[in-house]
Amino acid sequence: MELLNTLLDYIFYRGIQPLTLCVRDLFTFIFLDTMSFLGIPYSGQVVIIAVSTVLFAFFLRKWLDVEIKEKIFKKRFAAQKAERDNIAVIPDKNNRDAMFTSADQSIDEDFNTYLAQHYFRYVLIYLLPIFLVMAWLNDTLNENVLPVVSGHPYLFLLPSQPFGMEGVSVTLLFLFSYIISLTAGFQLKKRYFLDTHGREESEHS
Repeated sequence: MELLNTLLDYIFYRGIQPLTLCVRDLFTFIFLDTMSFLGIPYSGQVVIIAVSTVLFAFFLRKWLDVEIKEKIFKKRFAAQKAERDNIAVIPDKNNRDAMFTSADQSIDEDFNTYLAQHYFRYVLIYLLPIFLVMAWLNDTLNENVLPVVSGHPYLFLLPSQPFGMEGVSVTLLFLFSYIISLTAGFQLKKRYFLDTHGREESEHS
């Protein structure tokens, strides 16, 4: 057990941690340092990073063929339900019940597999990038940075202090910008997809 712990510590401190710090420094240079050089305030940088995270999520959706996989499953699921409904014409009750049970088990297994894969893709596309980006931003734009630049630990203060909030933090602005950008992105994607799909159907007809 001691040997295993030593091996795991070596892998973490000599492999994972240096790699993580290297990626953090690289992202800081590419995004924050570059935007700071261009004179973009920290609040604007957080918004741009949130929008970039949304674009990355849509790239992952395209790369993982999420829409295609969902269409394939829906077609297969509809076909399985149609086959199950056809069992009702079997006259023998015992055979009919046995085939119903077998068909239901097959449908349930396929549906559970689809749900597991669906939620795994959901975590990979949306939740994991959010947590990683927020951890990076809160580590980079921490209490040692913002108070030095602005004199307070917020990106900007709220004069009216709604709900007792003195200012907008990095996490709050990032999440708000991410949700707005993601919602807008899905609306644009839906509208573009429907328009394109409608034009294709018109051309085929």
